[in-house]
Amino acid sequence: MKSTRKGVAGIRKVPEAKKGGIPAEYPELPTHGEIMRGFHALAVAEVAQRFGISPAAMAERIGVSRSTFHRKQKEDTLLSTHESDALARHAGLLNQAIAVFDGDEVAARQWLNCRQIGLGNAVPLECARTSFGSREVEKLLTRIDHGVYA
Repeated sequence: MKSTRKGVAGIRKVPEAKKGGIPAEYPELPTHGEIMRGFHALAVAEVAQRFGISPAAMAERIGVSRSTFHRKQKEDTLLSTHESDALARHAGLLNQAIAVFDGDEVAARQWLNCRQIGLGNAVPLECARTSFGSREVEKLLTRIDHGVYA
């Protein structure tokens, strides 16, 4: 299933931080329609680059096998709705973490990859494999942003 859409279809980076490290605005999220239509397989590589991991590792995080991911990339096909939802979920968490950490993408990535007491010593990105776990990470980031003990 090919599409003529260009770009990452709704997965947007947090705007460049202003002087002092405060993000210019909160990041936009992809729309329900964009997720339902599916993102291009190339979007996986873009999100993976932001996380500092390989595209194959990102594909595995969102539930796409290595061989399926390479086939989808080669044929320029769209991810399924579930795969697109998982990719948007991961990108959204990174965007939220970057905003919470005042635009510091390195600190955000590090936080997402380390065990967090507020998640019962779970790693946020491991929690993000499910929608429930992702919501728990979002809640923890919100508490941190508001200065609540996490």
